[in-house]
Amino acid sequence: MNAFETPSEFRAAFDALLAGTHRQLRVYDHDLSLLDIDDTPRLAALRALCVAGGGRRIEILLDDISRVARDHPRLMLLLRDFGHAFEIRQADPDAPRPDEAFVLADRHGVLLRADKSAVHGTLHPDDPGTATALHQSFEGMWQRAPASVSATTLGL
Repeated sequence: MNAFETPSEFRAAFDALLAGTHRQLRVYDHDLSLLDIDDTPRLAALRALCVAGGGRRIEILLDDISRVARDHPRLMLLLRDFGHAFEIRQADPDAPRPDEAFVLADRHGVLLRADKSAVHGTLHPDDPGTATALHQSFEGMWQRAPASVSATTLGL
């Protein structure tokens, strides 16, 4: 277990977890503001996961999707190009949602912030017990998620 206290330590922990992800990455947070997800090396790692194919998936579940398209243009391009392997949804605002934010890598890695409004948390690179419980929570929220972010806009 590795603790982090600052935004840069949080992003470094995310990068470490992402580097060890082979099949599935799941993110639950209020929004993507802390991740700096459009950072070139970070986006390259996400793209590499999508390109690898073989059923690999990236699923991002956010409480607030209102600024995703505006604030993360490179991520939107990734979503456009790899919609079969990458999806962003908004959590059901009428359903209870956890206070914690987390990132799940495969079935064992966990990046956990006990409070979505705080930066500090812990990285657990190999904690299948915690990962299983959070996967179940994520899956329930994912199935109830009413809206997804589209990388394309439709016009008349």
